[in-house]
Amino acid sequence: MTTLLQKNAATSMTIPFLARCQRRLASKQASPPPRYKPAFKPKRPSPNINPRQQQQQPTQAETVLTLWRRSWMPLTGASLVAGFFGFYLVSTIVATSSSPLAKPSLDDDDDDDETTKPTGRPPALTGENAVRFDRELDFSEWFMGISSLRAALARRAAGHVLEVAVGGGRNLKFYDWRPLGKAPSEVAEDGGGGGGGGGGIISFTGLDINVDMLDVARRRLVEAVPPMASLAPVVKASSMADNTGGLLSFLADRVRLVQGDVHGRLPSPPPFASASCYYYDTVIQTFGLCSVSNPVSVLTNLASVVRPGSGRIILLEHGRGWFGLINGLLDRYAGGHCAKFGCWWNRDMDAIVRQAVSQTPGLELVKLERPNVWQFGTLVWVELRVAPAPEGGNSSIV
Repeated sequence: MTTLLQKNAATSMTIPFLARCQRRLASKQASPPPRYKPAFKPKRPSPNINPRQQQQQPTQAETVLTLWRRSWMPLTGASLVAGFFGFYLVSTIVATSSSPLAKPSLDDDDDDDETTKPTGRPPALTGENAVRFDRELDFSEWFMGISSLRAALARRAAGHVLEVAVGGGRNLKFYDWRPLGKAPSEVAEDGGGGGGGGGGIISFTGLDINVDMLDVARRRLVEAVPPMASLAPVVKASSMADNTGGLLSFLADRVRLVQGDVHGRLPSPPPFASASCYYYDTVIQTFGLCSVSNPVSVLTNLASVVRPGSGRIILLEHGRGWFGLINGLLDRYAGGHCAKFGCWWNRDMDAIVRQAVSQTPGLELVKLERPNVWQFGTLVWVELRVAPAPEGGNSSIV
């Protein structure tokens, strides 16, 4: 009896369990197969952000650093150019008077107003003012690249050298003075050092009309020329022979400072090795045509003393540039600048040189260029020569 009851109980428990299993199996067989799900679903990008830019976008610190590394040179250059342009304009306006004056002609001898003629002896360049003026040029000439141009010009000087408008002697430290340490008999004079090869100075004559500026040049000359460090100059009074107002002579006349007018008769080179010399191999002038009353006549005068053929006249001048804005400022303040410094800084140097070439027999233009682009064309480098005389004839320049 007991056994029968146990069997019935087991049967009653098994039947519901089997029924549930059958229903589950039937439901699985009847349901549709599951959908395929990809292993990776890419995120939808934002409509306003490029995915490539989003992947390459660095941090803010990296952006600034990368920008600086990539463009520091042009940024620095642009800053320097802008700073220099501002400095140039401000210094141009502040350093001059505000009273405008008419633009000078190429030949100021025709001007009836004597006050507009440069004399080379303005009030600002007398006495201690001359020393102060010369000292104040050190930084501005270095900053504007003029010092390097002076050095390049001095490297061209050789043989018998004449520097007119020598002023305070700012070119003296750049010349090659080594031949002066030798006796004249030891120096091989080839008769044409001015053509551009250098080779050192055989003799030097510096001419200026301003006595105070010549005194500045004398001090600088003693420092620049090694053989002169322990020598005192020989002072000569004016004489009709040299047509000068005074002369300082060093090293047996091989180095001379002469007071005189560049419009007048120029001194001849000193005798060399017991032989008379009639021509200079190199004639130098820096910023002189702006300060003379007749620049065309001055160039003709320089052509009369340079050796035909191989000799060179080398000029570094300033005047009108490329741009109307700069030229307008130069014109506006030229009168005040001339009254203070004796300099017409707005002269057309190109026109002056070409007029002199057309009027002077034998004078030829070798080179005319405008160095230092940041000076906006106001600096002018000029090289001239006198054509050699035909065979069997004399030079066209007497």
